Amino acid sequence: MKVLVIYQYYQDRTAPGHSLVYELTQHLAECGHEVTVVSGETGYMDPQQPTIPWHRRLVRREVDGNVTVIRTYTYSELHRSYLGRLLSFISFSLTSPFGLLLAGRHDVALASSPPIFPVFIAWLFCRIRRIPFVLEVRDLWPDSAVQMGILKNRHLIAIMRWMERKLYDGSKKIIALTQGIHDDICRRGWSRDKVELVTCGVDSSRLYPDENARSATRERFNWNDRTVVLYFGALGEANNIPVILRAAKRLETSSEFLFVLVGNGMKRDETARWMAKMQIKNIQLLPPVPKEHARAYINAADICLATLRDIPLFDGAIPTKMIDYMACSRPVLCGIRGEAQQIIESSGAGLSFVPDSDEQLAEQLLELAANPGLRQEMGAKGLEFVQQRFSAGEMREHAENTLQQAADPEYVKVANGC
Repeated sequence: MKVLVIYQYYQDRTAPGHSLVYELTQHLAECGHEVTVVSGETGYMDPQQPTIPWHRRLVRREVDGNVTVIRTYTYSELHRSYLGRLLSFISFSLTSPFGLLLAGRHDVALASSPPIFPVFIAWLFCRIRRIPFVLEVRDLWPDSAVQMGILKNRHLIAIMRWMERKLYDGSKKIIALTQGIHDDICRRGWSRDKVELVTCGVDSSRLYPDENARSATRERFNWNDRTVVLYFGALGEANNIPVILRAAKRLETSSEFLFVLVGNGMKRDETARWMAKMQIKNIQLLPPVPKEHARAYINAADICLATLRDIPLFDGAIPTKMIDYMACSRPVLCGIRGEAQQIIESSGAGLSFVPDSDEQLAEQLLELAANPGLRQEMGAKGLEFVQQRFSAGEMREHAENTLQQAADPEYVKVANGC
């Protein structure tokens, strides 16, 4: 099977941020499929900027293992402002057709959204070329942008809602990354036979409890005598970083706690300004690190945080970072309602708090800091839960099977894996 993948932020494990698309493409290639990726130039948390002129970066081809990657020019200052992010989306929408033309003919195409503009262009291209199209939905756009107050122009909202309907209608299959996203799409009228639930998974060969990595990282950063509270991931509008800062301020009189934020995003500079304005002394803001280094940082923590804005749409969110924490046997404090909260509470992997309640978060931190045995018990339960429910291998096989079905409606899976 010849598979075309369209994703603006394709990156491997050496770049900061998640590498879910990379892992899937490598799996498909290992299983004998011919895989071509059309992508932009940088990952969504990569702070490095291109150094060569734009006209020499219009289209270029790379080889990543057995995967062919075609990168097209993309405006790279996406974290500077909402305008920068919009320009990034528009630039990839305009240049990605060159990459699609260079990619040639394929049996099936997989596009990951958001962003929705380049995905819509990819769908139009596939429709013209009569290539079966599979849409992966990581976030419900434009609803999430509307609920966060980012998108207010009613004409633009109407255009994006029309694009969303066209994409759902025109896809052979829709892959939803969470149960909430799956149920929302089905509730709005699309068939359950069309929508497949393929959640993020954990590769237990890369994320696992690691005492050696814990000791080395704590020694490196001089964290040995502190209770380290870690947030590892994007620092964006959706991530509700202010509740962490307020909790840190509440606990700054205790020399025991050290809050560590590792990541990048549109709100990173603003976070640094808030820290200075609030004069928070028990917090460190560290640059993003490659995914392959995540295990060391997570294991070095005593307690891990997962937070999102308190909007209804995030009731169906499962942050990848939360599953990564659990895979490393770390207790989790979860400031997210809905599906993420249910995972934490049903697994016993940690505690949940009201998303905007820094007071409740501070109380839970004090409780866990005083009870190492409880932290260890929560970590063990979380590890067991993700090993049973979030196997990366099983999720990749499910995604592969979905692509096979879209490429060939008569396809029936008869083997387990490749």
